Amino acid sequence: MTRQPTELAPLRMLVAVHEHGSLSAAADVLGVSQQGVSARMRALESQWGLRLFERSTRGTTLTPEGVVIAEWAHDLLSRSASFESAVDALKKDAQSHVRVAASLTVAEHLMPLWLTRFAATGDPARLELSAANSAGVIAGVRDGKYSIGFIETPDVPEDLDSMIVASDELVVVVGNTHAWASRDAVTVEELAATPLISRERGSGTRTTLERRVRLAAEGLTIVEPAAELPTALAIRSTVMAGGGVAVLSGLAVADDLAAGRLTRVETEDLTFPRPIVAVWDPRAPRHDAVRRLLDIARDGAKPS
Repeated sequence: MTRQPTELAPLRMLVAVHEHGSLSAAADVLGVSQQGVSARMRALESQWGLRLFERSTRGTTLTPEGVVIAEWAHDLLSRSASFESAVDALKKDAQSHVRVAASLTVAEHLMPLWLTRFAATGDPARLELSAANSAGVIAGVRDGKYSIGFIETPDVPEDLDSMIVASDELVVVVGNTHAWASRDAVTVEELAATPLISRERGSGTRTTLERRVRLAAEGLTIVEPAAELPTALAIRSTVMAGGGVAVLSGLAVADDLAAGRLTRVETEDLTFPRPIVAVWDPRAPRHDAVRRLLDIARDGAKPS
């Protein structure tokens, strides 16, 4: 018959008896009753089938076997303490290395400011930033790859906790020589019928655009894009060169509009607001560094 593994608490009592010379002294050191120590020692003797103590009117002392087992127990408890210390160190290291994911717009235009402000807090945690589209960020948070993610899609999954931390607006932009550059506005039907220079499916920008167009006119959908490019920079460069029409983050094109490199085109009776949302797995622990980053993001998405 297999014997049950020995718990560590009785071994600590046995070692205390050996080191301090008596049951009563061990009880005082451990902050328990002498009767409690005595009962646990009798349970050990019964469990192992060994006599650990000599009991007489003068007191209770360890047998030679008891002394040997007490010394073994001392070594075992020392290794257990080392194990616990190693686990704690590993936990602290894991907590100090926080993986953050952000959609490309957030990574390019908001995270640099947020990370600078985080560094100024003196928090020792090391933040590792990865960029992906919103669908990729959500998948990584679900899989435990990232402690927190920042997305710009209207489709926030219900299985993740979320918080709106900032806002953005999509804008229609064209090159300065494009036919739309001289127009005050275009209709939503014109926009939907125009093949755009676009991000891939799964990006927050494209999802927001498609959702808003469907809401603006029942059954209306945008046509397939003229081209799908992986970054806002690639799209901006293509549009500047006269390559067509794009709908991009206002954060991404602010400098180009201010400098006159792109022209914004209004859409009649339609705007494209969207929240910037933080998402995290409610089952995972929230590190202090994550809470601090959330506070920074909520305090302001743009420099003052």
